[in-house]
Amino acid sequence: MDLIITIDYELYGDGSGDVFETMINPTDDFLECCKKHQIRSTVFFEVIEYLKIKEEWEKGNAMGYRTNPAEAIKNQIIGAFREGHDIQLHIHPQWVNATYDEKGWRVDNRYWRLPQVPLTPDDDFPLGLEELIKLGKKTIEDILVPVDSSYTCNIFRAGGFNIYPSDQIIPILRRNGFVADSSVFPGAYEQAGLSSFDYRNISNNIPFWWIDNSVTEISPSSRDFVEIPVFAKKMIRIKKYDQNRIKIALRNKKSNLHKIKGKVSKENQGIFQKVGYFFKKEALTWDYCLFSTGKMNQYLKLAERIAAQSDSSFHPFVLVGHSKEFLLPATFESFLMRHRAKLNFITLHDAVKKIHHSKK
Repeated sequence: MDLIITIDYELYGDGSGDVFETMINPTDDFLECCKKHQIRSTVFFEVIEYLKIKEEWEKGNAMGYRTNPAEAIKNQIIGAFREGHDIQLHIHPQWVNATYDEKGWRVDNRYWRLPQVPLTPDDDFPLGLEELIKLGKKTIEDILVPVDSSYTCNIFRAGGFNIYPSDQIIPILRRNGFVADSSVFPGAYEQAGLSSFDYRNISNNIPFWWIDNSVTEISPSSRDFVEIPVFAKKMIRIKKYDQNRIKIALRNKKSNLHKIKGKVSKENQGIFQKVGYFFKKEALTWDYCLFSTGKMNQYLKLAERIAAQSDSSFHPFVLVGHSKEFLLPATFESFLMRHRAKLNFITLHDAVKKIHHSKK
């Protein structure tokens, strides 16, 4: 069975978190685990955040750090790439207007979702959508092309999975050499807090599909851009809050409580409706950072059943994690030790090459 381990390399969405504690150190643990078990992953590098941190440091603001955090990020990305990991583009547009003060980073929540970015710059947002994507791609290629002249940044993941609606985004990605996206997770629906997307029409039985401009519609004629979704299944919300998830959530209580509050709180909603939120089903991604060993095994069994019945000769499953949440590596390693022999780990770059080759 083919598994694709992806890691979103970033601070918290509200701008909080220490670069070394939430990115560098846990990613070192992740890369060490991958090296031990001979796994190559896909790292989705949040570039705009990196550029803002770099800019602030170069202005003379140490931001409380003793050593250059931007340089540490750059060196870790290069190190991961040299070890065979796939580095691709991840953008949270709320970072474009981010400012730093004595309380830390303040992001611009008006632009939490990529579809909120204007096509052309205006008084509120200094970059047009295409300019933003070009900047992200160029930044990664400027870092990695000197290491390997054949490197191309051509796979995308939107911050918070917010690529919907994608009709203006995909043509821009296509024009700039991108060939794939991995922002969709089947069955998901979000219309609360800062996120907004609707992936309810997507089945978790489909490993990938060709698209024209909409990530939620299969295009029988398009053969140049593919959506490779993160594997997910529906479960009652309260069941996702096991010991592992709670432990990790407590590492940054402010950010996580704010996120939950944003989803639960609605005007004129009583206490019973708010409690009821936790007893409704939602699509939950296969998250190797937050899952207990039991949940990992549960998702693997489901994936095995789907793969056995699949009409596709190539049926990979995408897992997602975040650098800031890879804090219990022993759980992931326990899963690997039990199942490594029957699992084949590939990168999204590998998967895209195989998919494009199969169309010929």
